[in-house]
Amino acid sequence: MKQQQVTLLFVFSLFFCGELNAATITQCVQPDGTIEFTNQGCSKSSRYNSKATFNRYSSQSLVSKTKKKNKRRTASFRQADFINLQNKLLKAETMEEIAQRAQIIIDKVRAHAKNGELKLAYNMVAATYVKLSKDIKQKNWEGQKINPINLKVRTLFEEILITQSTISTADEFNQAIKTAWKKHQSSY
Repeated sequence: MKQQQVTLLFVFSLFFCGELNAATITQCVQPDGTIEFTNQGCSKSSRYNSKATFNRYSSQSLVSKTKKKNKRRTASFRQADFINLQNKLLKAETMEEIAQRAQIIIDKVRAHAKNGELKLAYNMVAATYVKLSKDIKQKNWEGQKINPINLKVRTLFEEILITQSTISTADEFNQAIKTAWKKHQSSY
C-alpha cells in the first residue's frame, strides 16, 4: 500500500513538473495590423488572436490551442483601410497628393460625424494626428528631411482636434473642419 502511494506521488510530481515547464505563446494583432508572437500576453492596445501551449519535451507538439473570436467590430480608426489611408498620406510627396489624401481622411471623418458618431470622428482625427506626429518625430530622430507640408497637415488635424471640448453637434464639427481647412489652405 505504501509503495503504491509513493508511486502515485511520483507520477503526480512528474505530471505537475511537466506542466510547470510548459510555455504559452500568444499571437497578438497590433492596432496597425501587424502580428506579434509573445509569451507575455497581449498588451491592452492589441487584440488577442490565438494562444498555444507547448511542453518542454517537444517544441512541435501542441498541448492546447484556443482561438478567441473578436465579437465586437473594430473601431473605424483601427480598421486596415483607414490605416492604409494614413500610410498613403505619410508616403505622399507632392502638395496636391498630400492635400488629396488629407481630404479623403477628412471626408471619412465627416461621414462618421454626420451619422452621429462624433466621438469616433474625433478618434479618427486623433489617430491621424498621432500617426503624423510619430512619423515626423521618427524622421527627425533619423536625421531625414521633414516635408514642411506634412507639418502643415499635422497642424490641420491638430486644429480640428482642439475643438473637441467645445463642439457637441455634427454641424458645429463640420464648421470647425471648414475653418481649419480654410486656414490650412491659406498658409500656402
